[in-house]
Amino acid sequence: MPRYRLIFDGHIQPKNSREDVQRQLADLFQVEPDQIEALFSKPPVVLKEDLAYDDALRDKASFEATGALCRLEAQPSSSGTTLWGRNGRSSRPHAAKETAPVAGTRRYGLWQPYYLAFFSRAFYADVAAHWRRLAFVHLLLVLLLSTGVYMMHFHTLVTVLMAEEAPPIIAQIPEIRIHNGTVQVDVEEPYFIHQTNSGKLFAVIDTTGEITSLKQTDAVLLLTGSRLTARLSANDYRVLDLSQIESLQINQAIVSQWLRDAQKWSPFILFPLVLGFSFIFRSIQALLYGGIGMMLASMQKFTLPFGAAVSVAIMAMTPVLLLDALLVLLNIYLPLWGLGGFLLALGYLVFGIRAAVRELQ
Repeated sequence: MPRYRLIFDGHIQPKNSREDVQRQLADLFQVEPDQIEALFSKPPVVLKEDLAYDDALRDKASFEATGALCRLEAQPSSSGTTLWGRNGRSSRPHAAKETAPVAGTRRYGLWQPYYLAFFSRAFYADVAAHWRRLAFVHLLLVLLLSTGVYMMHFHTLVTVLMAEEAPPIIAQIPEIRIHNGTVQVDVEEPYFIHQTNSGKLFAVIDTTGEITSLKQTDAVLLLTGSRLTARLSANDYRVLDLSQIESLQINQAIVSQWLRDAQKWSPFILFPLVLGFSFIFRSIQALLYGGIGMMLASMQKFTLPFGAAVSVAIMAMTPVLLLDALLVLLNIYLPLWGLGGFLLALGYLVFGIRAAVRELQ
């Protein structure tokens, strides 16, 4: 398990006087006030070493309750000499290795990852040190935004379908009755429905048994005596068994009403489903990327906690999620964007892990 040490750089919290802070530090260390002057005269000073992460956070909070600020730094091994001893009393201070300062608390808020995740090393280091569960809150907020964009795009597609493509197709639909699981129509069969713009075959109705499979036709839908078959892709079909339907009537007016209802209610129904699925999928992806992040850190001879690596992974995914939503919003299609997004996320993961390791080493 990684160990940590607390380092004081001589900084105090805003609106606190140095005299008051020194007096409270003297009470904390149980020493004379003039002995605290060494903390401020020759920073940086190691306060404690060889601490577990939770212990380091607890001691950090106690120290900063005096009005001073300290930072948390991972260490490869313990040197055993600290100012703040195991029993709370002082010992001879020694200088700490100079590093970029890490604030005593989280430096960035939930609104800042939307642009800092694209370029800021300091941001990724702060995420590794302080975000943990908050990173998943950020992930949920990003997915709320992107899912909203996807639903807007879906609603636009349905609106275009209703206004342009659906009416000519609906006009070709005959009266269809299903009685005791048997389909009946009053047109000559096989009956073909075409897309008027392209002339492509859209649906076939055949209850005579002449056409029994979509493999016999290029249509998307096939209605037979007791089944409705839909072609989702070249080798993917879905079959709906109609034999259990006692009575159903389908005509142009009913189909039009179905589409209007779908246009009205589908965004509200799909939004929570898409959001839930996306959050589960992206969370699993972040856990996998977190494992990769730990391996990247170990290659630099640094042990990064899994929670920190997962937090960095979520931020590495953020640029891809935002760019994907933007492309959908602008209705732009990029070939191989799936592969490109994956490589981009991995690139940001390497960038973020390196930044975190450089800050915490």
